[in-house]
Amino acid sequence: MSGFMRFGLISALLLVETLNAQNGSVGDFGKLLATGAKIIETANPTTNVGKIRVFVLWMQQPKKVVRDPDVGYCGDDVYGDHWFGPTRLSLVDVTDGRILNTIKIVGPAFIGDPADSFRLPYFVSNTYYYVPRVNSKGEGKPQVLRLRDLTGDGVADEFVMFMYGACGIAETSVFGYDQRSDRALQYPVEVRSGNDAPETEFWVDQIFAKKPNRPGHWSFTWEPGHGSEDIIHEEVSFDPVRQVFVDGRKIKQ
Repeated sequence: MSGFMRFGLISALLLVETLNAQNGSVGDFGKLLATGAKIIETANPTTNVGKIRVFVLWMQQPKKVVRDPDVGYCGDDVYGDHWFGPTRLSLVDVTDGRILNTIKIVGPAFIGDPADSFRLPYFVSNTYYYVPRVNSKGEGKPQVLRLRDLTGDGVADEFVMFMYGACGIAETSVFGYDQRSDRALQYPVEVRSGNDAPETEFWVDQIFAKKPNRPGHWSFTWEPGHGSEDIIHEEVSFDPVRQVFVDGRKIKQ
């Protein structure tokens, strides 16, 4: 993190120039980071008047993983050709040239992966991540920081990240900017299922891979399969007071 704290007037100006480079070149950003850090993408959330903020999605010394064209598996739709390594989301105050906070992006470790690691696609299908321009195979460069209104507050400040769970199933999580705290957040999900005590999770199967019925609300039924006969109904809404998604999950067996 020490490299990120070098932001000053010059770096602030560089950030301003690249505010709209969500899926393009990051230019001289790399020169501002600690050795081995690689910027994946940037985006500017909507903020209060007088504030200029930038999301910086970056990885520390990532490895480049290219798929074997002769070997495919279900996870290709989530990861495709990807970067692999420690992954961070920083919120930068461009005006003052400083980092407001940084989130470590991790989840249930992929089989054999280190605990502090994540996989971010740089060339993938349009199945989970949004790919603005696809080739004849339906693949291309993804826009990971695709900001949308996922909380229902009328402001497009959130985005979704994905991990492979099983064939046809992705683990999903929502990240975004909270104007009240002036921080980047990974939003928790409070899962309420039957008479069980509520559980708080940051990664949930399928939910945020689905298009919401309206901003801040999802209602759908799905079947996990893979030997399970469960039929799961997800009824999800965002609680703006607690800044948490609430899932009234019903499972029919």
